[in-house]
Amino acid sequence: MASSRSLSPLRWISALMGASAPLVVLFAAMGSDIGWISFDTALGFLIQPLAWWLSILGTVLGLVLAALSVRNLRQAWPWLLAGLILPAATFTGILTVQQRADSLPPIHETATDWSRPLGFSHLIRTARGDEAWPVTGDPVVSGSIGDVRPAWAVWAGRPVSEINSEVCPQARTVPRLVEPEAVIAALEAEGVVVIGESPWRVEGTQRSNFFGRARDVVVRIEPGATDIRVAERIGLTDLGDTCGLAARVVARLSE
Repeated sequence: MASSRSLSPLRWISALMGASAPLVVLFAAMGSDIGWISFDTALGFLIQPLAWWLSILGTVLGLVLAALSVRNLRQAWPWLLAGLILPAATFTGILTVQQRADSLPPIHETATDWSRPLGFSHLIRTARGDEAWPVTGDPVVSGSIGDVRPAWAVWAGRPVSEINSEVCPQARTVPRLVEPEAVIAALEAEGVVVIGESPWRVEGTQRSNFFGRARDVVVRIEPGATDIRVAERIGLTDLGDTCGLAARVVARLSE
């Protein structure tokens, strides 16, 4: 096997290459969160394809280094950590998110009642901004969504109301009037910052820690029925987050 001295340049190259992929992901996540870069740039360029290919190249180079260092792993393990484990973990993480996106419908909202769709106040609509998904009464998945990711073709042209009923049945109307205080408590327990409340309506926003993602929530309170709508602001898919939030709030309000 090659000596430690002869492997030194390869170790440095491997470590730098291996560390670059997670650093690009971290920059994309934090940069888009604080507004340095747009979400589209973070995802469409920094993650795909830059971090994707850096993680692949780093993993391959790390495997080469591991093969050359197999007889001296005690000395080589710090280099393998940076040159193999980090890029391999980054590659696995990106691949996992891609597979999750393919397994879920390309929607960005969930509601418990599409027969009388809930809307957001002017305050929320202003906070969402012009680049956010529009909030409409009967949203439909784009007919050309399969051109973006082939796995999404099965959802093309379908109403979000139908998709919600299939993939998120737990997001359902709470069949009673829930006191506004209980609604606020349920939302805040899920990390939603409440910015508007009345005896018949509560709304707020939940923000993710990275990538500048945010989703808005509105709850309608009526005698015999309490309904919720959650709408993601950006991204082609919510990765199931709006369903998850709506379902958890419904579960809390049903207790």
